[in-house]
Amino acid sequence: MTDDPHTGSALILASDGGTLQRLTLVSTVTGTGAVLVDAAGIPVNPWEVELRHWPPEAEPALRRGGYLCDRSPDLELWCNCAD
Repeated sequence: MTDDPHTGSALILASDGGTLQRLTLVSTVTGTGAVLVDAAGIPVNPWEVELRHWPPEAEPALRRGGYLCDRSPDLELWCNCAD
């Protein structure tokens, strides 16, 4: 046993803004997506958490489930200054 919280290839850590929790990735009934569930088996919505750590092999499923999204940088500069 180790004290390293990142040990384990399937470990997914997420924050809800106040608590860091371990989540498990499970396939949906249709098999077309995936959902994260907490220790009690309750599904966690993508907008409720921010992922902090996940295994690289889970990334495609997390993207399909909406937990990871590509943020394209805003190329237009914005200034909040008075002219």
